[in-house]
Amino acid sequence: MKRAVIAYLARGESEEAIKYALREMAELARNVDLEAVGWVIQRKASPDPSYLLGEGKIQELQKKVEELEAEAVIFNLELSPRQAVKLEERLGQAEIWDRTQVILEIFNRRAHSREGKIQVELARLSYLYPRMLGWGQILSRLGGGLGTRGPGETKLEVLRRTVRQRIHRLRKELEEVRRNRQLLRKRRAQSAVPVVALVGYTNAGKSTLLNALSSSAHKVLAEDRLFATLDPVSRRVELPSGRHIILADTVGFIHDMPPKLKEAFKATLEELESAHLLLHVIDLTSPYMELQIEAVEKILGELGLGERPCIKVYNKLDRFSGTPPWDGIAISALHGINLPLLLRRIEEELFSQMEITLHIPYTSLGAVSRLRSRIEIVAERYTETGVEMVLRGRREDLKLLEKSFRKEL
Repeated sequence: MKRAVIAYLARGESEEAIKYALREMAELARNVDLEAVGWVIQRKASPDPSYLLGEGKIQELQKKVEELEAEAVIFNLELSPRQAVKLEERLGQAEIWDRTQVILEIFNRRAHSREGKIQVELARLSYLYPRMLGWGQILSRLGGGLGTRGPGETKLEVLRRTVRQRIHRLRKELEEVRRNRQLLRKRRAQSAVPVVALVGYTNAGKSTLLNALSSSAHKVLAEDRLFATLDPVSRRVELPSGRHIILADTVGFIHDMPPKLKEAFKATLEELESAHLLLHVIDLTSPYMELQIEAVEKILGELGLGERPCIKVYNKLDRFSGTPPWDGIAISALHGINLPLLLRRIEEELFSQMEITLHIPYTSLGAVSRLRSRIEIVAERYTETGVEMVLRGRREDLKLLEKSFRKEL
């Protein structure tokens, strides 16, 4: 591993938040073969336009790099192209990374499906393109030959044009992916099988929970590391009553998720829009649990999902010795602790959301029969013209019946 120093600009964060961010940054770095051996922290309201950190802290950073023989410097905020170039000049041979670049590299190493690779490459190229101007000295020789407009075009211009074209192609491919996902969601809606989406901070145990609840022989990769899986996966899960749901796993969240990642993974994150219920998986053992919950809820709000029905699932109970929070269900996905309780709670949330009374003519009872697997008949009273039924179930299913059979009683 290469030795690295973390350069951290604190803009009003608490000491706890800074400590957490440094620890997380070190863990992110480890996933791209960088070992954090030290850090420099500056508390400042706004970043320096030239170096992100102020002049005095840059000098301190230079000394730290020399003393620790560091080969890389990682900044906790995204650097502008100008800042990256100037920092390379100041810090000599040390590689310059920012947080976005580190996360993009992790994603690049973890993406396996066609969709995942498209999304990651698009995010990386979108990040790279505005920074290519800083390569002018390296690519200053005139280009010639195939693919150039003539002797007046530099290699940098050729490369930038190639990247622009590639970004355009990737966006078209991603649009095709989005259309295909929309068709899949439409078919799911027609089948009326509820969709439950797993959300949560990276490494909270979402994939482990998906494997535990699903009877599928094809298990999702579940490892104790950040962003172990990127590709969206769906599995059919049976509830205690015999009803079924589609359980969908999505990419893990992280605080200050780079905008380019959110934009590139829009097709994946749109899966959450069709979810009837969210399971917010939380690492009960994390000393920074509250900060992680806050980060996930912030992202859900930005995605317009802040009001979506949600169950907090506190995972890793087997490694926790205290009293779990009261506002959710504490489980161990790895050891199966309280999973039946979680399934019952899911069923309760999905199928007990609404209760209505309808008068169903005898000639139309077939419509109710087709929905019996998803609607609970609480009570029924037979009359001369039909059956008065008290029905409990998903809002979407009940609305379909209500349109045809609603009768004021």
